[in-house]
Formats: sequence, structure tokens, C-alpha cells
Amino acid sequence: MQVNERVCRWCLLVGVATSVSCGGGGGGTPTTPSPGGGGGSATIPVITIRADGSVDPKELRVDVQGQVRFTNQDSRAHQPQSNPHLVHTDCPAINNVGVLQPGESRMTGTFDTAKACGFHDHMNPDSSGLGGTIRVAGAEGPPGPVYIKP
Repeated sequence: MQVNERVCRWCLLVGVATSVSCGGGGGGTPTTPSPGGGGGSATIPVITIRADGSVDPKELRVDVQGQVRFTNQDSRAHQPQSNPHLVHTDCPAINNVGVLQPGESRMTGTFDTAKACGFHDHMNPDSSGLGGTIRVAGAEGPPGPVYIKP
């Protein structure tokens, strides 16, 4: 087998493995990070902001002291923030992400309390497609609302 053919087969294998491990999402089952152990690092769950104005997955689970990575695949900037809009106090760890320009990716802070954390795009708070839930330590129930009434 020639070197170019080996490289092409290796690239194909890596591409398939990447699409299998990163694909899917959006379904009814929340994404759960793989457990750490054996001295290796735990898998960091990812929420992707897609070009169609949605986040994928809409809901995921993370352990206490875990983090989530937000990735912006849209052509415009987004700012994931904790609910409720304007005060962003339910889960401040989400607010660490800040403004994500197209192609950027950034981590939340660590989640230190078991709860259901709602998030929204601060730049588009009325877009339900850009909101979701991070369930810390298996917390059930609804997250806090996007808006609170005065």
C-alpha cells in the first residue's frame, strides 16, 4: 500500500470516528458526559449553536463541579446566559461564556449546585430555539423562566 493511500484511509477513519462521536443530538434524551477515571480526563459536554438558530442538544446533564463548552457554528455572534433574562442569576457559571463570535468556543464556569439551569441567548432572548437546560447532578423539574414578572 502506498503512503498516500494509507494517509487517506487514516483520514477517513478519523473522520468517521469524529462524526460518530460528535454527531446526533437534538433528540429526546439528554446528553450525559462520559465518566472520568483511570487518570484520563472526563469528556466535556458540548452545546452547539447552529446556523439554523437552534442549540444542540437542547438539554444535557453534567456533574457538580462539571463544565460545558458552548460552540458557535452560526454566522453571527451569540451570548449564552443563565435565566432569567437581564439578571442572569440562576446559574452564574453559564455567564462565563460571554459573547461567542462565529467559529468561537468557550467553557462555562464550574457548576457547584445540583439544579436545573435554564439558559438563553442574551442577544436574542425571545428565541426559544436558542435556549435550553443544563441539568446539574441529575436535577429534575423545570429550569427557571427566561423572564420574571416585576
